Amino acid sequence: GDPDASRDEKKKRVRLPESGELSLQGFIEVYHKEVRAGKFWGVGHDMAVLGDPLPDDGVFTARYDRMYCSAAVQTTAVIDTPCEKSCPNAEEPSDHLPVSASFVAST
Repeated sequence: GDPDASRDEKKKRVRLPESGELSLQGFIEVYHKEVRAGKFWGVGHDMAVLGDPLPDDGVFTARYDRMYCSAAVQTTAVIDTPCEKSCPNAEEPSDHLPVSASFVAST
């Protein structure tokens, strides 16, 4: 394999059957895999595009991204990037918002 290939590129690639058509069962299996993996946003987007949107529970405000440090450093600043709208959007092109911090060595 290509040593420079990213982890995602090394995963098994999905391809359409030779006919170029995905069967209804294949289509359903794709959605089942997405939902089992917790990727509801893809299914939700497709349902909305098809005119049958899923119920909206509002903007997801929890934070998954974390920074951890030990007692060997002291936090001097933290910059969080809150967003009031669902991401990605026109202002935030990703659903991963930056979190940054500055540290100094503890004395």
